Amino acid sequence: MKHHMLKQFAITLIAGSAISVCAQGLNGLNSSNPAQAWLVTAEEAIQFKGEEGFDAQPSLRPRAVIPLIDIVKPEPAVDLKVKAPFAITVQFKGQPDAPIDPATFKVMYGALKLDITGRITKFVKVNKEGFSLENAQIPVGRHRLTLQVQDEKQRVAERELRFEVE
Repeated sequence: MKHHMLKQFAITLIAGSAISVCAQGLNGLNSSNPAQAWLVTAEEAIQFKGEEGFDAQPSLRPRAVIPLIDIVKPEPAVDLKVKAPFAITVQFKGQPDAPIDPATFKVMYGALKLDITGRITKFVKVNKEGFSLENAQIPVGRHRLTLQVQDEKQRVAERELRFEVE
């Protein structure tokens, strides 16, 4: 299924509309081909209700000893507005009894939570401390990303990033 989605990226790239990440220069990754890969296409933003996801109330998880997800860039705000491309930097904080398991990291888009993890991890290495994505290209509109990670005791941390691209 992932292979099928990669074929869809190429078609979307030719069409030229979507959220994208520039492969060149990300975390030391250099490519002689300045190809772009799409995080969310404009069509997926409609299909997976990105606008509706922006307006939905956040799901509440029970409070306990869980790992934490801190969004460093863009700095979260109530009416966060950004211009593409922009950086996304995330830090994970595990609890003393269990470190973060980076293999459990997920990013979901919109109200219907389209899994776009592979679109990000294709260009950045997610480790126990987090990750940094330098050139997120996202179409104009309001968007919601839900980030999840677990620690080695399978305790789940979840954090939302809501923003509007002008």
